[in-house]
Amino acid sequence: MNPLRILWDALKLWWQHWIGILFLNVVWFLLLLPVVTAPAATMMFYAIGRRMVRDEVWDWQDVWGCLRDNLWSAWRWAFPNLLIALVLAGNFYAYRDFSGGLWYALRAVWGVLTIVWLMFNLYYWPFWLAQEDKSLRLTYANCVRFFVMHSWSVLVLTMISLILLILSVRFVLPFVLGLTGWLVLLGTLSVERSLDLSRASKG
Repeated sequence: MNPLRILWDALKLWWQHWIGILFLNVVWFLLLLPVVTAPAATMMFYAIGRRMVRDEVWDWQDVWGCLRDNLWSAWRWAFPNLLIALVLAGNFYAYRDFSGGLWYALRAVWGVLTIVWLMFNLYYWPFWLAQEDKSLRLTYANCVRFFVMHSWSVLVLTMISLILLILSVRFVLPFVLGLTGWLVLLGTLSVERSLDLSRASKG
């Protein structure tokens, strides 16, 4: 799996569907505000992104259907992620003023855990959408197998995604209007290419 090719293909897809992605980005951002709809909005974005990757037609009814039918499935993903986010943020905040080698090492550990957590979230929904068994456990197991099989590619893609996220913190508008959609396409393309390779090797 070539990470540079996936980056380029995700960019081409983003450009091809930029009007639809602009619409989805705005809908996704607005649905983040009530909080209760935020997980389903994220799942919906990935579901429509998968249609884009597969060159399938979609419309507003598909968007609404994803939001309506997957609220509980989305919150099953959101609950553990909310807890993990609170733990990571709490540790960074609690020990922000501590100095010394031990504390720097602990911050490095929490930093690595944060990156791993971001990796899981980037690829979780593409696997969930691709598999028949929609269990949380199987989806995370597939993510782990994916990381092991494509360690270098996943690391490169995740680090680039993380850098772009950090840069977008100071510029909210580009994040809302473009970056989220590109990340959705990036994660979906990566998983679809991995599944294609797996099918080809078995065939």
